[in-house]
Amino acid sequence: MEKTIEKLDNFNGSILIFTHENPDGDGIGSMLALYKFLKKKGKNIDMAMKDELPHTYDFLSNVDKIKKLPVDKVYDLGILVDAAGVFRAGTEVKAKEFMRIDHHREGEKYGDWDYVDITAPSTTTLVAKLLKSWDEKLIDKDIAESLYVGLLTDTGSFRHSNITPEIFDIAKFLVKKGADPVYISHKVFERNKPEAIKLLNKVLSTLQFHEGGKVASLTVRKKFFDDTGAKEEDTEGFVNFARGIDGVDIAFIMIQKPNRPDTWRVSLRSKGKYNVQEIAKELGGGGHRNASGCRLNGEEDEVRERILRVINKKLKEEENK
Repeated sequence: MEKTIEKLDNFNGSILIFTHENPDGDGIGSMLALYKFLKKKGKNIDMAMKDELPHTYDFLSNVDKIKKLPVDKVYDLGILVDAAGVFRAGTEVKAKEFMRIDHHREGEKYGDWDYVDITAPSTTTLVAKLLKSWDEKLIDKDIAESLYVGLLTDTGSFRHSNITPEIFDIAKFLVKKGADPVYISHKVFERNKPEAIKLLNKVLSTLQFHEGGKVASLTVRKKFFDDTGAKEEDTEGFVNFARGIDGVDIAFIMIQKPNRPDTWRVSLRSKGKYNVQEIAKELGGGGHRNASGCRLNGEEDEVRERILRVINKKLKEEENK
């Protein structure tokens, strides 16, 4: 962390902060918090991402400043937050050098100024510690709210196995800095668009059980988007409806890309002893123990069977331990 602060404190060139495609609360919260803090430090800074901002996070300060990748400008430094490598941006990012602030297990290294801690439950945890150590007095309500959003969403509202005692200390610190837990929870979890609910209705009708009920799957077809007017970002959290079923240990959702029907974005979730990161890795993706993902190409049934083969293999390995 010290080398990260030193690098940024002494850096006088142009900076671009960016996160992964299909951005979540942790990536967006980290990006927004770091952007405002570095603005206060007088840095020449922009932020950008490939995909549209999910409706869930439109209440956060400075979201109107987020540019759309790719950006023609070549920046002196690109800061990647909440992703294993620049490739996760989903498009070209032009910068002379890069820095990575992240909590994913595997990934690219760009310099000794990277700040990566795989034990951290969220990237916003790392950004909060970074900013607090660097210049705590610059952390205002807007920064605290952005960080709290990432903390809340990446820990599953403090329900995932990545919870540590330190998390509650950081949450307490952010609340003292102005983050309102009730307001943020309402904004994140209680503002569903009608289109999203219509989409969810169709998606729940695709529910299937596998492996004697230990595994559950959901499917989001392109036709569902066309029929309801919903967008891909409206599917965030849908997989948890499958994971929350009694007896289900592993759940996954297959989302057909609206602009690339032969491509499926797969989100895997687990509870208990099962490590879906290993499943995602075997399928060419990655993530965390209880929340991971990948992208697969092919027909719907073919993709589902491919996922189930790997899950079945992992279930048998676990049973034989």
